[in-house]
Amino acid sequence: MVDGQSKAHEQQFNYELGNALKGTTAQWKASSEGSFSVERTGELKGSASKRVDILVRVDGLPVVAIETSYDGRDACNDAMARISEETVRGGKMITTAIAVEIPLGFRHFTRDETARELRVCDDLKYAMYQYLPAENDLVRLPECGFFKGSVFNLSHLLNSAVVAKEVVDDESGKVALLVRNAAERLEEGLTGDQQAKLSGVVYQRTPFKGLQTTAVLWLNALLTMQRLQKQGVVDTSVFSSLGIGSSCDPRPVLDAWQKIWEKNWRSIFGPAITALEWSMRWDFVATADALGLLVNAVQSIELMQLGSHVHIGAELFPKLSEDRKETAAFYTQPATAELLATLTIRSEDMPYKGADLFEKFRLGDLACGTGTLLRAGYQQIKAFHEENGGDIESVKCLHKTAMEKGLIGVDISPIATHFASSSLAAIGMGEPYGKTQIGWVEVGGKEGLTGALEYFHADGLSDLFVKKFGQSEGSEEDEGTAMQSVVVSEGSLDVLMMNPPYTNTQGRPAFDIKGLSQDQISKCQERWKKQMRGVPALRTAGMAASFLALARLKVKRGGRIGFVLPLTAAFGDSWTKTRAMLECDFEDITAVVVSSGKALGTDALSADTNMEEMLLTATRRELKDIHNGPSSIRCVTLEKPPIRLGEAREIGRAILKVEDAVWLGDGKVGSVVDFEASGDGMAWSPLGVVHSDLAIVAYKLRRGMLCPFGKESVSLGVDMATVDDVLDVGPVEVQIGHVKGGRPYGVFAFSPVISRSDAIGENCAMWSANSKTQRQLVVLPTHKGIPTGMEDQCKQVRRSASTLFYATGIRWTSQAMLSVTTHIPAMGGRAWVGLGHVDSRVLKASVLWFNSIFGMLIHWTQGMRTQPGRCVIRMGAIRKMPCPCFADLSVNALDFAVCAFDSLKERVLLPACQVHVDVVRDEIDQAVIDMLDLPKDTIKDIRILRRFWCEEPSVHGGNKTALKLLKERE
Repeated sequence: MVDGQSKAHEQQFNYELGNALKGTTAQWKASSEGSFSVERTGELKGSASKRVDILVRVDGLPVVAIETSYDGRDACNDAMARISEETVRGGKMITTAIAVEIPLGFRHFTRDETARELRVCDDLKYAMYQYLPAENDLVRLPECGFFKGSVFNLSHLLNSAVVAKEVVDDESGKVALLVRNAAERLEEGLTGDQQAKLSGVVYQRTPFKGLQTTAVLWLNALLTMQRLQKQGVVDTSVFSSLGIGSSCDPRPVLDAWQKIWEKNWRSIFGPAITALEWSMRWDFVATADALGLLVNAVQSIELMQLGSHVHIGAELFPKLSEDRKETAAFYTQPATAELLATLTIRSEDMPYKGADLFEKFRLGDLACGTGTLLRAGYQQIKAFHEENGGDIESVKCLHKTAMEKGLIGVDISPIATHFASSSLAAIGMGEPYGKTQIGWVEVGGKEGLTGALEYFHADGLSDLFVKKFGQSEGSEEDEGTAMQSVVVSEGSLDVLMMNPPYTNTQGRPAFDIKGLSQDQISKCQERWKKQMRGVPALRTAGMAASFLALARLKVKRGGRIGFVLPLTAAFGDSWTKTRAMLECDFEDITAVVVSSGKALGTDALSADTNMEEMLLTATRRELKDIHNGPSSIRCVTLEKPPIRLGEAREIGRAILKVEDAVWLGDGKVGSVVDFEASGDGMAWSPLGVVHSDLAIVAYKLRRGMLCPFGKESVSLGVDMATVDDVLDVGPVEVQIGHVKGGRPYGVFAFSPVISRSDAIGENCAMWSANSKTQRQLVVLPTHKGIPTGMEDQCKQVRRSASTLFYATGIRWTSQAMLSVTTHIPAMGGRAWVGLGHVDSRVLKASVLWFNSIFGMLIHWTQGMRTQPGRCVIRMGAIRKMPCPCFADLSVNALDFAVCAFDSLKERVLLPACQVHVDVVRDEIDQAVIDMLDLPKDTIKDIRILRRFWCEEPSVHGGNKTALKLLKERE
């Protein structure tokens, strides 16, 4: 029970919290008196005596109830009770409610003291409840406990997360259907030639995609027109005369758009006007019907009150883009963008937050797509300005300079940049602005231009969109060439946020973009090759590495970068130069990944990738700090992906303020490990490791020490080196040969071994992996070859034959062996690399080590954990793989290794993901412990280590058998 005095203090707190929340954004400051109603009865249907602590009714957002109490449980119960209730005014159902636990110190404050304390306190506890009508479910953020922060943090959650992700997705699906229906109606009315011409206007290569894009352009223009009308910027009656389901006369729509275009916003309305003029000329009725469907979509979006954080046109376009997969140009999910913006753009890095900060501050994205990252970054900066007292007039000033000077974005897709520009404009309040720095840049052409990579040797790139549709303000004829360029000079950006294309030189050509000829693609490839000379990025790593190198060139010293990257950036051998550049030229480096397999599909960081990704933030070093030695890498592994706006920002705040774990409320959602980089770009091994102890043990092992679970380190008793230093590494697959009937390369044509009697002779090879037959330390060669090259070449490859082999890739979920031996010398192949040594004892010691938890743990941390349950590694990384100097072991240790090998060589092992229950693996580990003369009780720690390792998602990969065994052993 709450006594009268406490209740009075609660009411006092509620009045001041309502006032404080209203003061957190410029728009809310200017809202009507009843937008934050506090302690009022008669607000809800059903009972005139019902009293809501705070009822929030601001334009553009659904109604939200806030319930407070000194007892958090009471606040939560009251908040849940408000869900599904309806307001008297407007009959709106409450689907979002927030519970606030009042800090106990407020019990003793006067009203003035409460107001003052709310402006500075950062220990408010709050949680959000959201009802999902379609699922009839209630979601709580966080899942347990409370977020903790300031009134502004509470405001951010309220503003960005008030509409649940599921509701936004459902609404987007409905709008997408209306868009498709509008496109189908146009398809019915227009001839094939007319459809093709319309596709050309909107820069799509196929007619129906062109019609869909046309419909989205019209939808975007209608939404913008409606917003400008509500803001009092334009006066149009187009919507008031339309009923749901009716056709829409395109003539008044075209007239309204042209009037807006003449005043401003040309980049938004230019292509929509052109497409509408052509379409209504060809088939007036089909155009009217299509517009009518889109007006219905506008009315539906308005009814949902999605807020400024969601831009339907920008969200829909990536689903219609024709070549995003071919070019590996994947679009950033909104929650990912919010998380990256929170991590990259920090308040302490922006000492000045006034209305004219964009006069000097530059936020860029050189592969901006539809502007998701630019919007998230701009929202972050705008929030900092409002926290420092920004009002309506100062926010308008901020927006105008942001649109004209502060926001820099380019992309090779003209329509994507159209949506980037219009979605950024939508954040404002209808302020006119001049020419933007959002531009469409050329790829291909006679010179084989490479899009934004041209910035390596240029300060400005021509904005093709401007040339086609004119300036945002003023006439095209009045503007010089310089005004048609997007300028990004060296060291000019304060912050660069990007989700760059991932394409590389392997497999599909990097510039295999629809509409480019083979000759243009070849020219682009060659031009890219020249651009990368002397740059710390290999083309085999893909364009993402090139854009990171470009970031170093364009970001000022002390400036920040925030990237979405393929996870190979942390582990891939081809990324070594780029990682070394980051370690030496940047500081304050944070890498964030979601534990394996949990950020794929609809929960991926980028839409449609179906691959593991990471976030990277860093600060470019000042000149005075450039020789301070390599920076450490803060490796953050999240247990779940950020999928909700608001929650993503809270995850970012949690990452920024913790040292060893990431908490949301009372739930641990991630781990943090600091990786001491060497400056040579070695793999960032702790990234993606859920059990941070595993990363620490692996780190120590690579340095010749065993340190399980915080215990005192024990020396392995032998120096650590690399595989290349210790063993003779055989040739790669392409030097050895090929499978008969396949693409010819190398000097042998191989056929599979059918029987044991075939696995003899000098031309045998360990070519392929087989999880069923390769379950022992000694296996049969898999293939036998026929010479196809010159005899001296064949002899040279034969001389590389060995009896020890190392896997180039392993499926932990099915394969048992990381290393195997054969009875007879054989060559390597596609799945196995041959390793040799003159001393057979060294080979047997090696195979024991590699198949122990020691060897597998090091391999797992050094390899590419980009797919659940798999670990791929390339030849360069195998050569650098840390391992003991086996030849330096004592005679007794080597003799022991031979005996242990002989006793274990025919024992059958379980798949690697089951090592915690594998008695043979236990014996292998014990053999390695004895070989290295480690303490006798080491095996106890090793057994725990094996279980921790098997619990890693990147090891078990969701395998049902592995998960069942883990559960049985709990």
